[in-house]
Amino acid sequence: MFATVNGTRLYFDVEGSGYVPVGSSMVARPVLFAVHGGPGSDHSDFKPWLTPLTEHMQIVYLDLRSNGQSERVDPATCTLEQLADDIEAMRLYLGFDRIHLLGHSFGGMVAQVYASRYPTSLEKLLLICTAPSKEFYPAALEIASRIATPEQLRVIPELFEGRVENEEQLIAWWDINFPLYFHVKDEQLMMETGNRPIGSLEVANYTFKHFIPQYDVRPQLLAFPMPVLIVAARYDWITPVSQSEEMHQLIPQSELIVFEESGHMPFIEEHDAFIRKVSEFVVGEGA
Repeated sequence: MFATVNGTRLYFDVEGSGYVPVGSSMVARPVLFAVHGGPGSDHSDFKPWLTPLTEHMQIVYLDLRSNGQSERVDPATCTLEQLADDIEAMRLYLGFDRIHLLGHSFGGMVAQVYASRYPTSLEKLLLICTAPSKEFYPAALEIASRIATPEQLRVIPELFEGRVENEEQLIAWWDINFPLYFHVKDEQLMMETGNRPIGSLEVANYTFKHFIPQYDVRPQLLAFPMPVLIVAARYDWITPVSQSEEMHQLIPQSELIVFEESGHMPFIEEHDAFIRKVSEFVVGEGA
């Protein structure tokens, strides 16, 4: 499904019912917007992993502008602030009141910008393996210096400094580095998940070159009024646990959980425990 908001055409998908029969009544379920990582990836990162959450809530998946199936626009318009504004426009377009917002990795950065701009639109915020500032990159390089191969160390900066020249180079980058994102290296799983997203090299390069070096929401986190669940993973090299700990220290109503057997995607590697924790946070202990 597509919606035209803020001058661009965004892809979205809805999974699960928002209004369900309970006894003799119809009951509204919470609505969770899921914002993918990247930049240059899409919502398929979450599928089928978040599907069990639909027992308790409705999920709205978005492809951010110039990502996935959404319209390609000038990457200079893809600021984190504009991406946050697009989420708010989608909330209004779909007619929702306050939403729950889950952001993973780069999507978690966008989610923090959204929370700083539209705090009254949020019920709760979920930040999954993400970071509050550009300082995640030197922290990631320090971890990489200890765990990465010489080949990985050589090419890592190509992506995170916006220097990937073509699709062939991008494919080679992921072939070399994708294993760093997992604690357990399941070749079949990595092949399937790595090939699902529709890539967008232009927006990835532009974002890493121009926007990420300016990214820092730490001053705004102190004023977040909503409950926040922060999820970290012990073997996440690119948004290390230290980044989640910093967010936890700054956000007043925050809870931090560290998944001890996961890389960058605990919703895959510790799937059942992740689903339980998110369900409990969104709808309560009885989930």
